[in-house]
Amino acid sequence: MVPHDLVAAQRIRDILEPLFRSRQEVEFRGGIIFHGWASTYCEQHRAEVARGLKQLPAAHCFESIEGRTYLTCTLPGPHAKPVNWLLHAVLLAATVLTTVVAGAAWRFDNFLAEAATALLGTQGSMSLLELLGTLVTQGGPFSLAMLLILGSHECGHYFMARRYGMLVTPPFFLPAPIPPIGTFGAVIRMRSPMMHTRALLDIGLAGPLAGLAVALPFLVYGLLHSRFEIVRYWEEGGNLLFGNSLFTWGLSRLLVGAPPPGYALDWLSHPFAWAGWIGMLVTVLNLIPVGQLDGGHVAYALVGRRQRHVAYFFIGVLVALSQQWRGWLFWCVLMTVLMRVAHPPVVIEGMPLGAGRRALGWSALVVFVLLFMPAPVRGAF
Repeated sequence: MVPHDLVAAQRIRDILEPLFRSRQEVEFRGGIIFHGWASTYCEQHRAEVARGLKQLPAAHCFESIEGRTYLTCTLPGPHAKPVNWLLHAVLLAATVLTTVVAGAAWRFDNFLAEAATALLGTQGSMSLLELLGTLVTQGGPFSLAMLLILGSHECGHYFMARRYGMLVTPPFFLPAPIPPIGTFGAVIRMRSPMMHTRALLDIGLAGPLAGLAVALPFLVYGLLHSRFEIVRYWEEGGNLLFGNSLFTWGLSRLLVGAPPPGYALDWLSHPFAWAGWIGMLVTVLNLIPVGQLDGGHVAYALVGRRQRHVAYFFIGVLVALSQQWRGWLFWCVLMTVLMRVAHPPVVIEGMPLGAGRRALGWSALVVFVLLFMPAPVRGAF
């Protein structure tokens, strides 16, 4: 930190001093996290203190741990960049476009041909305005469902991280002009470290739970309102076949019924069913207990540094399952390169989770088992 920033940091220390009985300071990327047992004054005037802390260029949170009130105040470093709302808006708009196009192109074989003739101005083709209306009508429902599912997942992480006084970016939506999905998903960036395992567990689970809460109604509605419930099973030159988890298998049979011999459920028969299926797959991929995936957060919160052993076990299982779907090999490489295998340590080790959080954490394993698809896609690779 440059001298001016040292002066600013000391000024923050002086302001925060009366709010703690005891505290520790953690430096990260030029910023500082102040964490400790709140003073009697802070507890008695908590609302007033919270209003005052909002005036500082920092994030904060109060926690009740074993009958004590703790305060965390996160001061960003001097080089921390402000949120680029324009970039977030542009990426969101681009993802709306790519998911609308993907939804239209995947469900209607002649859409791309019609779009080409309209853009070329071929005689008898649709006008550009008619093309836009067709695009929104045919691809809009899928785009809406996908953006709500992905957005709710990342917003779950975002708001829970803000609840714990962390510095975090809003979601970045990632467009991908490739059917059948039209997006690489959405991500947020954590700009400050996880303080303890309570925060780790809550933030790790908030995304999958929020995403599932939105994906499930779309999945149910799509199955109930599918126009073509079943399609002919795999044939030479036929379409892709999308796999099932225990949950989607049971739900589809409950709502649609078992397909006759030689047939399979067509997940593309309704845009909400297709988006809900993707939401289930996204959830289970994130719950794999590797590195800084959501499942890695949960596993580290539950078993600490032994999480790496759990991660290696699951990677081994996925490599074995690559005989069913070679995509698992790609996903294993991607996880180990981008997410690493071992989860980084939290700042404060040994924070008690409590019975309720432990039960919630272990329930994530049950969700993972129910949603896991041994072979998500067949016929592609």
